[in-house]
Amino acid sequence: MAIVDTVVIGHVVALLLLLAWAIHARGKVGLIAGYDGGLPPDREAELARDAAAVLVVSAAAAGLLVVDAWIGAVPRPGLLVTVAIGAAVAWFLWTWNGRAEPPAE
Repeated sequence: MAIVDTVVIGHVVALLLLLAWAIHARGKVGLIAGYDGGLPPDREAELARDAAAVLVVSAAAAGLLVVDAWIGAVPRPGLLVTVAIGAAVAWFLWTWNGRAEPPAE
């Protein structure tokens, strides 16, 4: 069963990393859900960097499920993955929606 888990989760991880690469390296911030293009270029680059970071954290957390499938030594892997992804998403939402915009110069 570990091979099936590895293949299925490997596809998910590959898609997450591909999306992170497209957003960060290629500047495709239009791939971020809800982004309407109203930021200056420097803030847009920060948004791309932070969104890519959340996707990479999600890919790493999903990789923990593969590790558990092979060695079975990770205690409560589903909970750990959920907490890791939830914390990354909460940080992203707080950073981009929960704080005031920087003052205009």
